[in-house]
Amino acid sequence: MVTIAVAGGTGGFGKTIVQELIKQKKHKVIVLSRKATPIPDSDVPVLAADYSNVESLKKILAEEKVEVVISAIIMASEQASQCQLNLITAASQTPSVKRFMPSEYGVDYTEEMLTFQPAAAWWLSANSLLRTTKLEFTRVIFGWVSDYLGTPHFPTNLSPFKFVLDFDNQRAAIPGDGTNPVTFLHSSDVGRYVAALVDDERKWPEISAFAGDRVSWGEVVRVAEEVTGAKWDITYDTVENLEKGEATVFGEAPAQYGLDEAGVKALVVEFALMSVKNITDISGLGLRNKEYPDIKPLSVRDVIEAAWGKK
Repeated sequence: MVTIAVAGGTGGFGKTIVQELIKQKKHKVIVLSRKATPIPDSDVPVLAADYSNVESLKKILAEEKVEVVISAIIMASEQASQCQLNLITAASQTPSVKRFMPSEYGVDYTEEMLTFQPAAAWWLSANSLLRTTKLEFTRVIFGWVSDYLGTPHFPTNLSPFKFVLDFDNQRAAIPGDGTNPVTFLHSSDVGRYVAALVDDERKWPEISAFAGDRVSWGEVVRVAEEVTGAKWDITYDTVENLEKGEATVFGEAPAQYGLDEAGVKALVVEFALMSVKNITDISGLGLRNKEYPDIKPLSVRDVIEAAWGKK
């Protein structure tokens, strides 16, 4: 049994990871949050963490004898990025901490992405800092999260976000020509793989890539049409328009991003460009699914049928 600290463990991916770790009943789990607000129906301790104070973070990690730190800090601002950098620094200076999992849960961020997604610098900075420490770390990536295909009819802790598909109005705005492959994974499976990684005593590789499915957005729309039994209204956002900053927007961004209309549009453009540039297909990085055969991840069809098959 090890002691695991989940930073940002009260919402989104963090909450899902905490729930899965608790379900495993193998380790001691604590949650770090800006406020020590108890988690409903849970006895997992929530400790107030001042992410601006490295010494304060070190004190918590040392007093709790934390061995594994899992970051699920929502990377939506420069401030959030700095919070994670401070947490990495604190963990690297705490003798009991041996492993660190940064807040990734998406794609493999590269310097090339900075040309259209400046925020990629936040992930690059965290990874650069981790490489200078003695901490063993792994970056959990999967491409695109399939939760958004089932909201609100399929269980998830993530905030709703309409991207490419709008099930409520049976319409779709496909990036490019819709043929680029995308890898998908549901957040519940992310939690399972994270728990499996914690139990894995082998040295963590820098990248841990997993996927529940690999299909194009065009194929996802065809599945949606089959399941809903309707012909959808389909448009295409061309690469040329996307590179000009133009994209079809169906709704608001996830609540935690706090973006205005222009910010939401820019976010959709970034995600769409990631699709047409094959960045959301992480299969080429070497999927680790087969190393954990007991986990049977959900496919895109699984999520859509469960959420919309009876609607």
